Parts: sequence; C-alpha cells; structure tokens
Amino acid sequence: MDKIKENIPFILLLIVMALFILAFFVSETSLFKTEEISTYTFDEAVSMQVNNNTDDLKMTGNTAEYADENDVKEAMTMSNSNDFQFLPLDTESGATAEQLNSILEDKGVLEGSGEAFAEAEKTHNINALYLISHALLETGHGQSELASGIEVDGATYYNFFGIGAFDHAVVAEGSSYAREADWTSPKAAIIGGAEFIRSNYLDNNQDTLYRMRWNPAEPGTHLYATDIAWAEKIASIMNTFYNELGLDYEELDTENYNEQ
Repeated sequence: MDKIKENIPFILLLIVMALFILAFFVSETSLFKTEEISTYTFDEAVSMQVNNNTDDLKMTGNTAEYADENDVKEAMTMSNSNDFQFLPLDTESGATAEQLNSILEDKGVLEGSGEAFAEAEKTHNINALYLISHALLETGHGQSELASGIEVDGATYYNFFGIGAFDHAVVAEGSSYAREADWTSPKAAIIGGAEFIRSNYLDNNQDTLYRMRWNPAEPGTHLYATDIAWAEKIASIMNTFYNELGLDYEELDTENYNEQ
C-alpha cells in the first residue's frame, strides 16, 4: 500500500500527460478537417474554376450563355450571397409535414408531398426545406415535363432534382437515370433523390449549397450545376420559406477559403 502511495504523483502525471496528448490529437484533427475545406485562397479557387472547363452558364431570362471570369468571380463572392447558401444542409428544418404541404400548394406534381419530404429529412438527415427549394427550382415549381413523369415501356418515372439531367438532354438523360433508379412514384423520387445528394455531396464535405456549387476543397470539380446562380436561387427560396413558416436555423458555415 505504501508503495502505491509513493507512486500516486507519478500516476497522476501519466494521467495528465495522456489527457494532454488526447486534447492535442483532437485539436489537430479538427484543424485538419477545416483545412480540407480551406486549402485554396479565393482567387486561386476562381482561377481553377474558370480554367477547368466546367461550362459555367449565366442565365438571362430563358437564355443561357457562357459566363466569363468576372461573372464567375461575382457569383463566388461570399459577401454577395444569401446566408442560406451557407446553412449546413445536414440539419433538421424544424418544419412539420403539414407545414411542408402548405408551401407545396399549387406546386404541380409536388403538391401534397410533405410527408415524403419529411421522411427524406429523417431518413437521410438532410434539410427538408432545402430539398423542396431544390426540387422547385429544378422542376419549374413542379410543372416541368421531367417532374410530371416520363413514361417508358408502360411505367412512369420521376426526377425532381435534375439528377443525371444534363443541359443538352435534360428529359432524356434525367428520365433514363430515374428509370435506372426505379423512381416510379413522386415519393420514390424524393427519397431516392435525397439519398443521392446525401451520399454524393453531403458525405463529400459539400454540405452547403455554396460547397455543392463551387466545391472550395477542389474548385472546378464535382459541381452540382452549371448555372452560376444555382446556389443563390435555391438559397433565396429557402429564405422565403423559413420566413414564411417563422422557423429558426442553425449557425452558418462560411469557412471555405484560406486568407479570407
């Protein structure tokens, strides 16, 4: 017993050292995760975006034209952006299925899909108001041909998030992807689309609208859309819904570049 008492200071020292090492490891891990998002300066990211042949487009009315470097830089400038571009999308919206249905009234094929969006939020941990805002933008508020369902060999397929639907062949490629995914109902398209976004973007550190569109970790690669205003448009719709429903939202995540 006396020997144990003699060794107590040494044992305490070992415990303190172990706690210090653990704290240092946690700190270094957190720093590394931040640097994964912030590898490049803003100007470097703009240059990489412009020079990676990403076919960035600027929409003027219903007309699309290629965006120049100034257009891209302006769209990427965070101070010009709606705050909802930086809302972490893996947060609950706080909206009920009834509230979701209220904002989906008169939204074509999406009307009455509140339960499905609520289920998608719960199942894949992805904000339901983001999903609805994204779907409304991609489908022309539920009215587009692809959203209304494309019949192939006697079955009707739906695609609400423009997944696989490239600008040159939106309907053909979007419906082909929906067929492969077996999205034969609006609910299947909502749940399946949320799963796609979760696994391909949120789980790839592209967990805000800004990161989905500009991918600061690897600028000019793995981008969700070609429209340079895509993230801002969805953020604006989300902003409207949060205000309309009187909901609060989580802290924004604006850590994207070094030296900013």
